[in-house]
Amino acid sequence: MPEILTKPNGDILITKISPGRIAIGITLSCLSGLFFHLAFPPINLWPFIFLAPTPYLIAQHRFFPRKWSAIAPTIAIGLWLWPFLYRIFNIPDAPFFILHMGLLVAIFTFFTSTERKFHELTKYRWFILQGLAAWVGFEMIRSFIPFLGTMGFSANPLAGQAWLIQPVSIFSVYGLSLLVTLVNFALAKVIMSWIDKKWKFGDVIQINAKSARNWSIGTILALAAWIGISLIIFNQETLDAPSVRVAALQMDLKDPGHQVDASEQARRMDLLVHQVHDAADQGALIVYVPEMAFGFDPQVEYTTELKELVKETNTYIYFTYAYHDDIGWHNETVLITPEGDFSPIYGKQHAFGEPPTVSAGNEVVNATQLGKLGSIICMDGVFTDSARRTAGAGAQLLAIPSFNSTVGISDQNWTHFTMRSVENQVPVINADRGYYTMITDQRGRILADIKTPEGADAVLIADVQPSYGSAIYTSVGDWLGWVSLAGFIFFMVFQGIIESRAKKRL
Repeated sequence: MPEILTKPNGDILITKISPGRIAIGITLSCLSGLFFHLAFPPINLWPFIFLAPTPYLIAQHRFFPRKWSAIAPTIAIGLWLWPFLYRIFNIPDAPFFILHMGLLVAIFTFFTSTERKFHELTKYRWFILQGLAAWVGFEMIRSFIPFLGTMGFSANPLAGQAWLIQPVSIFSVYGLSLLVTLVNFALAKVIMSWIDKKWKFGDVIQINAKSARNWSIGTILALAAWIGISLIIFNQETLDAPSVRVAALQMDLKDPGHQVDASEQARRMDLLVHQVHDAADQGALIVYVPEMAFGFDPQVEYTTELKELVKETNTYIYFTYAYHDDIGWHNETVLITPEGDFSPIYGKQHAFGEPPTVSAGNEVVNATQLGKLGSIICMDGVFTDSARRTAGAGAQLLAIPSFNSTVGISDQNWTHFTMRSVENQVPVINADRGYYTMITDQRGRILADIKTPEGADAVLIADVQPSYGSAIYTSVGDWLGWVSLAGFIFFMVFQGIIESRAKKRL
């Protein structure tokens, strides 16, 4: 039981940690894990992302003893990230460390989450700034990991709210993560200040009530400014330019093209002919094929058939394929024009679970009568750089064909592709192998989509207006991510200095 003392003014001072207080800390930490699950797809109750870290922060700084305060983020992150990543990477022959990456991150968190001592030494003066730098700076670090990119970013649950996310075209996805983190840390600080007044825990450093109030006001103003900017951009009229009818082909493919035999290649070609004719009959002028739908170089095999197809249907086809040869691995896409010409090849830049593509490295934008067309491939859209460079090279429509190997990946990838659309203010056409296919406009609004967890063939049609003009983000890039990373490094050094000085005083 806690030792409870009463001060002359009647305040209650609790000076020991009780089992009940620990139980509250555990419950709050579990609540954070639950909120993360609710916020992210496939549930996607997005408002919970503005609450998700808050309970574990309160548990970490008010209910667990300092020595064990790292239990709070460990529980929250483990309960969320372990099943989250397991569902994404649950593919045949996946290495243990990939399948259980979330558990490993939680364990790492337990041994590295030492910030409570720093905040107590500095009287929580840096609580919010350090939290912003640590959370978003670590997201920047994660973006360098080949199989993660922007997966699990705190901004991602908001991808379906086009009215709310337009400022990422200025401040990047990291700017939105900063806003989400700011709301959570400011809310946690206000609640902890209230707890300090009510219970007077003797083993914690109290929050300055004025500081908590000022941060809450600043956060409300920042949120209001963000929403205001977003609504202005969202409702901004686009140029009175003609739309282009496009078709994203969803092909129920059990295996990637390079792993199937000649008879299956022929069957897929028959399906392609049928789907392209279907799309053309519906007025589509550009047709997009899923990643690795075929296993041959179209300028070597089936070349005549493909030229006849584009001529018969008067369509542009982004043909996407994968194969091995003496040079190496090819995961590529090429635009075939109605005249039967082949554009320069684009090679996938971000590979995971496959060798590097030998043709990777260059952005390809094709000037056509319908506008400037560009494409990246699948995992490229999970990172920010490929889309940004392709948009910067002038692409007015951006294709992101995919071969989502699990439904778990499909549940998340649409959020990444939508963010790439909004960041660069360019429409995105995503053709998938059978789980989820979608088409957005330049504001990231989903114009058409189809979700088939069991897999299915489909032809998705939408009228899309090519983008005119470039977003600020396309020029300046992930600058807030780099600022956050610099802040993360600064606070690591600063924390060491503060703790070292405290030891010397002892």
